[in-house]
Amino acid sequence: MISVKKIPAIRRYLFKMNHYDGFTLVELMITVAILAILAAVAIPAYSNYINRAKQSDAIIGLKAAQMAQEQYFSENNAYCSTINWLPGFSDGTVDNSYKKGEYTLSASATGPSFEILATSSTLTDRWKIDHIMINPEADTNSTYPGIKGYSVFSWLFD
Repeated sequence: MISVKKIPAIRRYLFKMNHYDGFTLVELMITVAILAILAAVAIPAYSNYINRAKQSDAIIGLKAAQMAQEQYFSENNAYCSTINWLPGFSDGTVDNSYKKGEYTLSASATGPSFEILATSSTLTDRWKIDHIMINPEADTNSTYPGIKGYSVFSWLFD
């Protein structure tokens, strides 16, 4: 007859015999699927974050150029049509372009108004500011569609 004291020891022995170490294929596939879903959401979000950081170069450059235009106007009673003549935007050339990060800034002035554009060659977007605007705006015409903001729903349905 088996004593009552030996039953827990027998149960432990039987559990060890039927217990296998490691992962099953189903557990492994569930883990891979979860990681794939996380990567599908994280990679576009990170890419959008990097693009937004690059766009800050354009916004900072446009705001500085706008202030330089106002300074130029106060001294000359007219806006400057070439960005290289503005204070702080001289790069040794007079080709109406100034490089700021990934963006190229250019200016135009007609009469009592001006417009400054920041065009990117790699991000396919363009920002502009003029004598009326307080903050730069994205120019979203057909040539420069701009960078879409990140959204899971637009990523799924676009």
